[in-house]
Amino acid sequence: MIGGKYSKRFKKPHRFKSYGGDSSVVRIFLLSPFLFSTSCMLINILVLIECLFTGKPWLEYLQVIAWLLLINFALVNIMPYLSSFMIGKYVYFDREKQKVSFTFDIPNCTERDEFGHCCFDYSEVKLDIKHVFTDQTGAMTYVPIICHKDSYKYPKAKVTTIVNENARSTMECDILYEDIRRFMDKSKPLPESPEYEGFRHLDPVTAEHDKAIGRPASYWSEMSLTQQIEIGNKLFEPILELNELHPTEPLPELSEPWNYWKPDGKKREKAGIKREFMLIAMQLLTSKPM
Repeated sequence: MIGGKYSKRFKKPHRFKSYGGDSSVVRIFLLSPFLFSTSCMLINILVLIECLFTGKPWLEYLQVIAWLLLINFALVNIMPYLSSFMIGKYVYFDREKQKVSFTFDIPNCTERDEFGHCCFDYSEVKLDIKHVFTDQTGAMTYVPIICHKDSYKYPKAKVTTIVNENARSTMECDILYEDIRRFMDKSKPLPESPEYEGFRHLDPVTAEHDKAIGRPASYWSEMSLTQQIEIGNKLFEPILELNELHPTEPLPELSEPWNYWKPDGKKREKAGIKREFMLIAMQLLTSKPM
């Protein structure tokens, strides 16, 4: 059901990489049905249990629960469509055209991308890191701010993202910056990561590179999620050992990992199916968003 210009952007993950900013209105819109439905479901289940033990009529509460299940089924399926009309504050990077676009109005911006959003050359955008309070208890964290280099001319061209609610160092912000820098480097193929596994063939540079080295087409997808997490933790260890605040020299990139790790072949493991059923049950009971 979801169509229009926004879906075209999300259907090209090899070209666009998006990051969301603070948008309380969108959060309220998306979470309100979930909170209301969960409260109603919990109240009716508790009352139903009480009726069963006290001998009071309980059929009407069972009927309410059945109606709530149907409503939740409808909400879970329609919310993605409704949320597509509430764009909020997002910034997305265009690997193909080397542009950076913002989904909200920015004064003095004259260039627009194919979706009608304000955009700038990638070279004009930078990443700032700020130490901020995250809640009323005074917890501090580091957050990355994607913004225009000319803050005087484009003061509103910025999006603040959250990489970790309790980041005690700038490391995770640096990782985000490196992720963006590497994605936008057209001279290299997409990074060797499960994140890009499903659409590497759509990027010309990546497709040519993978063909030249004989890369297995579905290397990461042949692994179970458990194995992917284990490998990810091993790769993260040298990053933790960095002492510099902003490393100037990048670590060696992961190259041809199939020479080091063989897929365990458990991509269809029962735990995955069990998780899917649990997710469906959770959504029917609470209309919990994905």
